[in-house]
Amino acid sequence: MKPQVHVTTEPLECKSCEDTVRLSEREMRMIFGDVLRVRDVKLATEGTYSMRLGICGDCGSLQAGTTCEHYGCVVQVKAKMLHAKCPYPYVSRW
Repeated sequence: MKPQVHVTTEPLECKSCEDTVRLSEREMRMIFGDVLRVRDVKLATEGTYSMRLGICGDCGSLQAGTTCEHYGCVVQVKAKMLHAKCPYPYVSRW
């Protein structure tokens, strides 16, 4: 079962789509369960994950509360990957 994409009618400035993606905790567990079964992916600790989400939440590049305008990624997914870097130009913020 794939996570559902929730469509909104509010205007967005996403550079590659017209929809927004909002993931529930259940959907996040499903995504990471699939990733961990396929590859040996290391996940960040809850403390690191929370810190990264806080930084993303304060960043002016966060769109619709879910998407980074510099990479187009869903920040809740990227922040969970241990070795991921913030895609902010020139200097990673986390």
